Amino acid sequence: MKIGVIGGGSIGLLFTAYLAESAHEVTLFVRREAQQQAIHTMGLTVKAGSSAYTCQPKVCLLSETGRNDIDVLIVAVKSYDVEHIMPEIIEKFKNTRSILFVQNGMQHLRFLPHFKMHSIYMGVVEHGAMKESDHLINHTGVGRTKIAPYLDGHSGINWEKLSKEKFPFFYQNDWYAMLSEKLHINAVINPLTAILRVPNGALLTNPHWLDLMEQLSEEACKVLNIKYHEAWKDLVAVCENTSLNKSSMLRDIENKRRTEIEAINGFILNSAKGKNIEVPNNRFVYQIIKGMEE
Repeated sequence: MKIGVIGGGSIGLLFTAYLAESAHEVTLFVRREAQQQAIHTMGLTVKAGSSAYTCQPKVCLLSETGRNDIDVLIVAVKSYDVEHIMPEIIEKFKNTRSILFVQNGMQHLRFLPHFKMHSIYMGVVEHGAMKESDHLINHTGVGRTKIAPYLDGHSGINWEKLSKEKFPFFYQNDWYAMLSEKLHINAVINPLTAILRVPNGALLTNPHWLDLMEQLSEEACKVLNIKYHEAWKDLVAVCENTSLNKSSMLRDIENKRRTEIEAINGFILNSAKGKNIEVPNNRFVYQIIKGMEE
């Protein structure tokens, strides 16, 4: 099977490296020629603890590619970049059977009706990963990739067969439940850790921060229509299991990059408005992060 991965960030590189271990032909599509040349010259290396693995995937510039032989396309760009690459996906991958989107938040859902000719899947990535350079990725925490059908045209893809020991796939039936559970967690951990400049686990050590977590969690659960007590248990477990990790939003703030606040808490604000639900704490952290971005 021929697999394409769009995105040269931490998640795109992680998918490329682990899928390249299999017998499948994997092509990474990036936007910068410097990254293309770096991987061509030095290979793509994944560090995981004391071990390291280097592969030599095919790397193409997305702007120059004309591939029409890709069976599965994995879109691993930031949520705010989905809109920008849509025309290229529609034009250059029209024969691709299946497309998997692995963005944070749910803001990108509004673009998916444009892909009715494909089998569309949503993914939630639970791995910890940090990009150290254009060709080096640090796999900081082994997790799972959950996949659920959004527009399934009976593509025949068995996602779980793509699993590797340190990169497993799990098939889900309900895409909304899967995405909303992850969105709830992101809406609490990401903005708070970015504002407070602390790793995930630190949120549980301070009673005042814990109170903020509970308020954000209750608002998100009400808007997303998920059960608070179960969601809260999952949220605490994620903080404990990734206690030393920095959230992606904190890393974006530290590196002066645009965050995904629009796709996460921004989505909750928009949904709350349509349901006439008050979410003052989500509005507060949204405005703080937007101000920090500037």
